[in-house]
Amino acid sequence: MTKLRLLHVYQSPSFSGAESYALEVAAHQAQSHDVTFLAKVDSPLFSRLARNTKNIKSETQIKNLDLGLFDMIILHSTQELRHHWLRLALAKFKSKLQRRRPPIVALYTHIWISHSKRDPLHAIPYSVLDQVWCGSLKARDALVKFLPIRAARIEVVRYGRDMAILTRDFLSKREAREHLKIPSEAIVIGTLARVDKGKGSRELFDAVTDLMQSRGDVHLLMIGPPTDGDPAAAKLDAELDVEISHLTPAIRSRVHKLGRLENGTRFLTAFDLFVLATYKENFALTLLEAMCAEIPCLATDSGGSPDIVRPHATGWLFLPESAASLRENLLVALDQRPKWSEFGGNGRKLVTNDYDFQTVMAKLEHLMRALVDRRAPVEPNLELS
Repeated sequence: MTKLRLLHVYQSPSFSGAESYALEVAAHQAQSHDVTFLAKVDSPLFSRLARNTKNIKSETQIKNLDLGLFDMIILHSTQELRHHWLRLALAKFKSKLQRRRPPIVALYTHIWISHSKRDPLHAIPYSVLDQVWCGSLKARDALVKFLPIRAARIEVVRYGRDMAILTRDFLSKREAREHLKIPSEAIVIGTLARVDKGKGSRELFDAVTDLMQSRGDVHLLMIGPPTDGDPAAAKLDAELDVEISHLTPAIRSRVHKLGRLENGTRFLTAFDLFVLATYKENFALTLLEAMCAEIPCLATDSGGSPDIVRPHATGWLFLPESAASLRENLLVALDQRPKWSEFGGNGRKLVTNDYDFQTVMAKLEHLMRALVDRRAPVEPNLELS
């Protein structure tokens, strides 16, 4: 098959799950296509491009690129569209003047959009898009409602995780708990996520520590640092540390707030119940990772989580921003302990069938080629010689 010329654009100054996933997608595509990645100079993303991706050409200035030479340009945030839409529109117009096929422009949304962009000021830049991609059915419903884009141009492009690599890297349950100094007989409830208000860190802490008052077998495990560069997240992290110090010794000894832990996903096997208390998230890769580890999951009934957390099949859903709702569902989950193995197995099957990285990338490849092939044909040059 002919190689496509692809440009990924993500000039984020930070590095978290969205940036990491964009880099994974680009690295996979670079195995068979010519890939260029436009990133912000001196950003963590640009540094990782320089260190880890030999097959990807990296750029820091869009003015250095002839956008018309690319078959497809993939924007990874609405900020990229806001900053670059005029250049993209001019590149398409110039391509038509030169009788070249214009580049396809796709917006891959990694954050939840919950407010209308249907006003004229948004409609103009959004008109440059050929397609919008999102990670879940719920996210698509929101985008159809809020974006000035026809529903036919909004596609669900699932996220994926490499099951083989995850499975290889997971520690055994015994190894994970020994490393974290958690008793083998404990019931471990917690999360692998940044400490942040929007991640529901407060609700998780309050719900589980309240439950621990009456359940001496329950332990709370929180893996993840506060959000980098966010004073509010740092403040919340410090507040939780103070509150832990004020707990009774019997409860304090069962709270394991570990902060940043290198390759934290390998410790998912230490959990009995995995909780994602985020207020509203486009899609959480950690849910896929926990399901790959066959851990039943509890998640907020919001964002993309209901796509994979299916009540009484792979886990339980609770109300966002509600410690009471989480505690209530934790009690239900504890009562259904005999079904944990079944729910964990169901989650593993779901990820294997629908969210394996290789499968997802194959579907994305098919979608991209169909878009490129459907581009407007080059008009013949009718000038007389």
